[in-house]
Amino acid sequence: MLSEDQKQFFDAFGYLVLRDVFSAEEIATIKQESDEIFAEGLGNRLPSGRAALQPFFERRPFMAGLAADDRIYCIGEDLLGPDFFLIGTEGNLHAGDTLWHGSGLWDETVKSVKIAFYPESLTAATGSLRVVPGSHRRSFPDLLEPLRHGSSKPDSKPFGLDQSAVPSVALELRQGDLAVFTEHILHAAFGGHDGRHQHAINFMENPTTQSKEKDVRDFYDVSNYSLRPSESYVNSDNPRLRRIVAKNLELGFDIMKGV
Repeated sequence: MLSEDQKQFFDAFGYLVLRDVFSAEEIATIKQESDEIFAEGLGNRLPSGRAALQPFFERRPFMAGLAADDRIYCIGEDLLGPDFFLIGTEGNLHAGDTLWHGSGLWDETVKSVKIAFYPESLTAATGSLRVVPGSHRRSFPDLLEPLRHGSSKPDSKPFGLDQSAVPSVALELRQGDLAVFTEHILHAAFGGHDGRHQHAINFMENPTTQSKEKDVRDFYDVSNYSLRPSESYVNSDNPRLRRIVAKNLELGFDIMKGV
């Protein structure tokens, strides 16, 4: 369970680092199960060289239960409310740099949280996530707009800086730590080796207004995998796993069969 200070920090700055959440043995299991999945040749190879797969955690027994584990489930509950639901799970093998991106959040936009797992220790020089604190909330005018779509402009120099020189906080992580952030925050990574693991569970708040429900439906319409619950979660014996996909079913979203 997060403290009030942690919840206020996340609301203000858009990220958290949670230390020593998982044991070395659990991280080794996550790494082993992840390697097994990618060894099956699953996933899409993107132009950047990154291998990505959704859904991901559902494909192996230990990872499949993590969304219902108190250490993960309670993050969603504390930051998004008790009726949060699942956007999806993802697995990534990164290649090269990830340039600055993050759309920013208007007050009326539906909120979401990414809980990221890194099975190896990372520093600023070896590909750790970097964030611009507080950039998840857009202002008007938005002075950070030059960074919002940097990933589509690899040669750009926002504010006359190399992208790796943009003032930011590096979330230097040890094995067992979690990075919790919103995709709306400006984030990037530089200097990591090819094939480094980053896997994540993504939650969303229950949309309580028409405009927020429209956000959810619009996101579904432009996504190939997000918001589509896995058949194994829909039919799970675990009531928490069934609950976090119930909203997806209520909204009429497709089920990912066979996963």
